[in-house]
Amino acid sequence: MKQAWIWIVVVIVVVVAIVGYTQKETIKAMMGGSSPQPAVQVTTNPQPTSSSSASAPTSNIYTVKTDPTKGKYLADFQGMTLYTYDKDTAGVSNCDGGCAKAWPPYTSGATAESDLPTNITVITRTDGSKQFAWKGMPLYYYASDQKAGDIMGDGVGGIWHIVTP
Repeated sequence: MKQAWIWIVVVIVVVVAIVGYTQKETIKAMMGGSSPQPAVQVTTNPQPTSSSSASAPTSNIYTVKTDPTKGKYLADFQGMTLYTYDKDTAGVSNCDGGCAKAWPPYTSGATAESDLPTNITVITRTDGSKQFAWKGMPLYYYASDQKAGDIMGDGVGGIWHIVTP
């Protein structure tokens, strides 16, 4: 009976150690510690602001990220890479149906055209929803990008590209 308790305690200690090790960054952040820097540097939009007109903070619409091989590119406010589609025209999205499932449009928060940062506009899609655009070109995500910093959609089919500032 005594040996059974020892084995139970050993198993509990091992499980706690494994969970603690695999979740150490989460635990460290919860305790106020800092987590390591991501491999991709996140910066705010370096555009100059004019004192004569206020603009919305760019960090709530996009950020500029840097990849060691691709250089600077745009991502949404959560760090997800943004793409353009060569078959679009300025102000018009040509990605609907199955295309929009693989390449979801960047629509989150795209409702008003006032106070947008330079080069960002809002277009109306054929279904009536609003979508952000960069220099008039509609912006999309790539469904296969799973986390911030993924850029797997760049160059797909020769017609999808990361957005460079």
